[in-house]
Amino acid sequence: MAIRIEASRSLTLDAARHVERGDLGAYAAMAKVFASETAIHCAMEAMRVLGGYGFTIDFPVERYYRDAPLMAIGEGTNEILQLLVADNLLRELGHA
Repeated sequence: MAIRIEASRSLTLDAARHVERGDLGAYAAMAKVFASETAIHCAMEAMRVLGGYGFTIDFPVERYYRDAPLMAIGEGTNEILQLLVADNLLRELGHA
């Protein structure tokens, strides 16, 4: 989980640097897709680690488990953003 979180953080910071330079390519979309999928993965893994305790309100994991799927929907669904990334990559390669 830590590896995916760090990769998400790095991808997000890289996307922010591209946006600051005015490069509005697909970097932000890539970062959002990867980070939201990481949130879902980590919430699921945390639930597995905690077992039944993960479903109680005594641990914040229960909330993360409910909220993580919303990350894949907000600001554009991951499926739409993946199409945007693919379109951008094809344009860069001169195929679109």
